[in-house]
Amino acid sequence: MGDEDLPLVQSLQAGDDTALDELMSRHQTALFGFIYRYVRNEADAAELTQETFVRAYFSIASFRPEARFVTWLYTIATNLCRDHARSRHGKESRKTYSIFEDEKAGELPSSDARPDQKAEKHEDMAALELAIDQLPHDLKSALILTALEGLSHVEAAVRLGTTPKTIETRIYRARKHLEALRPKFLKKS
Repeated sequence: MGDEDLPLVQSLQAGDDTALDELMSRHQTALFGFIYRYVRNEADAAELTQETFVRAYFSIASFRPEARFVTWLYTIATNLCRDHARSRHGKESRKTYSIFEDEKAGELPSSDARPDQKAEKHEDMAALELAIDQLPHDLKSALILTALEGLSHVEAAVRLGTTPKTIETRIYRARKHLEALRPKFLKKS
């Protein structure tokens, strides 16, 4: 399986800065979505997305074609997300809500639900997000890419530089961890 980004990476390594624009247009939206789901703050996600590309640009000489570019890019992003989560700023920023939260609220059960049911559902979602935040980073990344971003195990494996079986195992372990924290998250209503 070839890396469709390799010609652009090689152009960038040769000094063609316009290749970065094409790489960004290919990956920026998906990368932002992954980072946003990880940090749950729109402003931080935008900043970390840009920082990922900045670091990729300045480190492009160290990229080796044995790995796919998207794997390398997501490794940079995941490391930045980990650092952000460990920082005081990261802990503070998780207390805020993004405009995307309003969009997610529109996906909750119908408007016929009683106010107490809506409040309980909102509390459950907030508790689930907090539980996902507490997952180990390798489990959290796999869960976000598959369950929240909708990628297949193969696609997630490519982005994280691992095998589909490893992704499957990480998802299983993440769900078991969440189940242990709060079994009601994984039960169907």
